[in-house]
Amino acid sequence: MENKIELKKLKYFDLGDEGGLFETLRSDDTFYEGNFGQNLVSIVKPGIIKGLHLHHKQVEYTTCLKGNILYVAVTENTSKESPLIQKFMIGEQNRILIKTPPGIWHGYKVLNDEEAVILYTADKPYNPQDTDTEERDVLSFGNVWQI
Repeated sequence: MENKIELKKLKYFDLGDEGGLFETLRSDDTFYEGNFGQNLVSIVKPGIIKGLHLHHKQVEYTTCLKGNILYVAVTENTSKESPLIQKFMIGEQNRILIKTPPGIWHGYKVLNDEEAVILYTADKPYNPQDTDTEERDVLSFGNVWQI
């Protein structure tokens, strides 16, 4: 497994007056490693920043079901070079699924003035005895929260 962010563009199917639907993660996706731990849904208010955190063992697949978020991923270099900072707008305006492997700092900020609904699929279930999560201040890599 490489230590890099991977993206999947999601297809939206307009069902007219009934609304619409889109797939997120499929068992036959090329970047899916086949391990299922749990799904989590987070409802986040405007202006909130969630993160930064990383997992040492867990792979996380994230998409925004409602609203829009700025997703930030930071890969630290072992040398003295600056970290690699990647930003993605995801949600109703850009339907993508983001795969975040272990060792990458990540978090997101709700955009606009409406709440966002985020879906996470983790390859391991949450274990309160081993949270596998390291946290940092949201500004520890500078103000990365601007589009």
